Amino acid sequence: MRETLKILGQLKKNEAKQSIFYDRIKENKSYLNSFFRVKKDLIQTGIIGYRLDNDQKKIIFLTEKGKELTRLITKIENTLNHKK
Repeated sequence: MRETLKILGQLKKNEAKQSIFYDRIKENKSYLNSFFRVKKDLIQTGIIGYRLDNDQKKIIFLTEKGKELTRLITKIENTLNHKK
C-alpha cells in the first residue's frame, strides 16, 4: 500500500495511466502482485480510484482521502527521521 501511495503521490496530478503506473512499480523494484493484493482494499476504502480518459485508457488516481493519507504518512516519517 505504501508503495502505491508513494508512486501516485510523486506523479503530476497524483494520477497516471494504468500502464505507466505499472511501469513505475517495476522501476521501483516492487512486484505488481503486491499492488494487486491491496488494490481492492484501496478502492473500497476510497484511497485510490479509477476512471477512463478520453482515449478510454484506465487512469489510476489518488482520491482526496488518499492525498490526505499520503500527507500524514510523510509527516509521520519526517517526524520519526528528525528524532534519530
